[in-house]
Amino acid sequence: MNKNYAVLGSPIAHSKSPAIHAAAYRVLGEDWNYSRFEVKKGALKRFIETQGSDLNGFSLTMPLKEEAFLYAQVIDESSSLTKTSNTLVRIDDQWHGFNTDIFGIVQAVGNQQVTQSLIIGSGATATSAMVAVSRIAPGSSVMVFARNSKTRKILVEFGRELGLSATVVRRLRKAITKSDLTISTLPGGAMDSTTKKIVDSRFFRPRGMLLDVAYDPWPSQLAEAWMKQNIKVVSGLEMLIWQAVAQIRIFKSGNPEAELPNEIAVVQAMRIALEQ
Repeated sequence: MNKNYAVLGSPIAHSKSPAIHAAAYRVLGEDWNYSRFEVKKGALKRFIETQGSDLNGFSLTMPLKEEAFLYAQVIDESSSLTKTSNTLVRIDDQWHGFNTDIFGIVQAVGNQQVTQSLIIGSGATATSAMVAVSRIAPGSSVMVFARNSKTRKILVEFGRELGLSATVVRRLRKAITKSDLTISTLPGGAMDSTTKKIVDSRFFRPRGMLLDVAYDPWPSQLAEAWMKQNIKVVSGLEMLIWQAVAQIRIFKSGNPEAELPNEIAVVQAMRIALEQ
């Protein structure tokens, strides 16, 4: 059955989602289409009800995740927690909202021993990262480094509601030396000037792995700083793949936890698509 999906956001030209979704659909034998549309903040509802009226579902990226949550008529538990949705699917004439970013982050981090983590940023992805940390290391300590004092405070309070020992940090270099896991949730290039300041210090020595959700350009200056210290770095492409796997599960069955047929081959095809 032919279905049509798309990724929406702004900017969107750099998105690799069309490539990985197309690769997955080929393995699954699905005659589905997946495109991309530039949709600016505040324009989601109008787009869905006009240009997107014939589409079956959407992937949402910056800056539309909060709008997608508000637009959805039915939401999953992860969306309810974070007040953001990165997936909208039309089921029985209702729009269902899902947050698959949390799953993507958990899968990207993998099996790590984490007692103390650091989240850089305080936007929608940082909120998902906080939930992911609560699932990777329940009851652990998490530090938040962000410039926006209002959203930073909200994120710390949210972490405490999740049972984490969440605190604000203002000295990034020192926080990095204490963290088993650092998750940077900022767009590509946003950490460059800050990174230059902290790596110039002879005391710069990350303690644990870095997940940098940005992947364009790659490696980011932050990732390069970790690589020079021979400490594990995971790019946002890993998160992108796994959040997309959960999206495709939803497109296929309506259930983000229902594994795809031959899912190992699906993921392999998605990885190959990213290399081309």
